[in-house]
Amino acid sequence: MKIKVIMPDKAMDRKTLDEREVMLSKALSPGVGISVDCIKRGPDELDCNTDEAFAAAELVKESIQAEKDGFDAIVIYCFSDVGIDAVRENVRIPVIGPGETALSAANMLCNRFTVITTERINIPRTYRRLMRNGIAREKMTSVRALDIPIMELRSDPGITGKYLKNVCADAVDKEQVDGVILGCLGMASYGDMIEEELPVKVFDPAFISVAYAEMCARLGMRHNPAVYPPFMNNSNVEL
Repeated sequence: MKIKVIMPDKAMDRKTLDEREVMLSKALSPGVGISVDCIKRGPDELDCNTDEAFAAAELVKESIQAEKDGFDAIVIYCFSDVGIDAVRENVRIPVIGPGETALSAANMLCNRFTVITTERINIPRTYRRLMRNGIAREKMTSVRALDIPIMELRSDPGITGKYLKNVCADAVDKEQVDGVILGCLGMASYGDMIEEELPVKVFDPAFISVAYAEMCARLGMRHNPAVYPPFMNNSNVEL
């Protein structure tokens, strides 16, 4: 079995992508392969709705190629689940969104959760999107920000961890949350540290999504063509 993870930005170098493969493989069964790649065109990072719009078209193209290359499932590696509905119209293998998957996990295991994003400017965009989700409307208490730019998030893991712990502690104190969703996949792997120091369950969409992708591939759980009719390209777009 092979899982394809597609980054919706193009700025990550091969060394970093290889490190992501090693990190994410820890969530998979022995023998399951994982390949992490960026889109080839589009934004360097996702900072706004416009970036997401340009990234979505490239994600569709990369996903079509991944299915042709024999991958068994696709993970759109972004908490915003960029372009996921369009991708599902163009492939028949499972397509996993870390955002919707993490929200489903949080719904099962906690009563109140906060979502942590990177910069304050992202709070309105993240909040508006999450308010379309029934789980978030019922259980999300806030969207909070680390105020660390995406490109700098992993340059100093110690500082990132300190900021994350402080933001989570404030949510526990002021909102009595029992869950934290890491609302950017650049925060992957910080959950254990938070759980050791605070009475919360941390939902790490990076690991949840690849593990769920494996399960979907094994069980044949994929989107229904009746819900996502295959794209016939009657509009003559370039794929």
